[in-house]
Amino acid sequence: MPDTKALALTRGVNSRNLAHLALWARRAVLTGGAQAAVQLLGFLAGIIVIRSVTPEQYAYYTIANAALGVMTVLTDSGVSNAVMAQAGQVWQDRMRFGAVIASGLALRRTLALIILPLALPVTALLLRNQGASWIESALLATAILPALVSTLSGQLLEVAPRLHQRLLELQRIQIGTNLGRVGLVALLLLQWPLAFAALIATALPQWWANWRLRRLADAHADWHVPADAHTRGLLLAQVRRTMPSALYYALSGQLTVWLASLFGATSSVAAVGALGRLAMILNVLGVAFTLLVVPRFARIPAADGALARRRYWQSQALFAFTCAVPVACLAMFPTQALAILGPHYSGLAPEAVLMAASSVAAMMSGHAYVLGASRGFVASPLLVVPYCLAGQVLLMSVLPLDSISGVIWIALASAASQWLLHTVYFLRASSRKTVTTAS
Repeated sequence: MPDTKALALTRGVNSRNLAHLALWARRAVLTGGAQAAVQLLGFLAGIIVIRSVTPEQYAYYTIANAALGVMTVLTDSGVSNAVMAQAGQVWQDRMRFGAVIASGLALRRTLALIILPLALPVTALLLRNQGASWIESALLATAILPALVSTLSGQLLEVAPRLHQRLLELQRIQIGTNLGRVGLVALLLLQWPLAFAALIATALPQWWANWRLRRLADAHADWHVPADAHTRGLLLAQVRRTMPSALYYALSGQLTVWLASLFGATSSVAAVGALGRLAMILNVLGVAFTLLVVPRFARIPAADGALARRRYWQSQALFAFTCAVPVACLAMFPTQALAILGPHYSGLAPEAVLMAASSVAAMMSGHAYVLGASRGFVASPLLVVPYCLAGQVLLMSVLPLDSISGVIWIALASAASQWLLHTVYFLRASSRKTVTTAS
């Protein structure tokens, strides 16, 4: 006769596994749906800007937004990933968690004071190169500041709800922020269809979001705790390794915009910006994976390197397959997709598909990097920067810099090479650490 106790135990284990799987699937659906709403609202705000301003003004908006992206990356320089890595080890201790966040905030403010005096004049010069007046260039460069200042704390305050998987509360804040952004953009651009007004309208709702994030983070991390010298030293050690790479990524991440603004006409800059906005709808996938996968990946015990590598490959494969679906849809219906952007950007079907593929390659590279950085595996800039620069110089020497497709191809191939580098480095570093721990 079968062992009744063994059968009951097996059924109980299977029931618990099924319940756990069902719970995880429910969270994934809810998180994905909420993140889709967040990205859709952000996408809608971007489309309102594209259709409300002239291509010339949108070119200025594109350059200013690209500059904001560079400043955001440089003022971070790996701080957010370092905070995630350190907080992942103390996430259940409110005081120590708070000390990690406080140390990260102090470090980001210091970086901002160094970077802003250098970045703002360069932004003004790029705007001047595309025909903006000195007054207009100065106003646009200044309009970047509200968004940058709010981002300094917003990114770090999100670490607490992410590690504790309070994703729905976090996404409610993000949805409210983007609703406010859509309303402000539509209202202001109706009266002043200018790049300056669009930048201000997209930045202001983030201040409300930061107020809400502080209240949410306070349940798990006492961010009023003073910065801890030891934690600050650990964060600074990782920042020193990543800052040269961050500088490179900050510039290469917006490579199409920089090349178009330096070598192309204003219409080319506007087209690159508009196609990039269309491809940004793919970001819902990248953000959803970051919310669901990276915190859990960071919590895998350091001694279990085999599990970390297995989850790394599973995450990459699922991410690639998921991204391939919308790109295939765009390739089948490019005319309908371009109609969203308005008549100024029709006739760019091949470039739209190419831009989507380039965005997927960039997200794959970023995903590979963030997964590695969340466990403290960051390649030395002495390896990263020469490797990537050599590839980009080669690409720029053989591809046209004054065409939209040429600059997109450069960005696509560069992102693919970066993904390869991050993946190989993580696998080697993780394997070495496992062997060292076993010894």
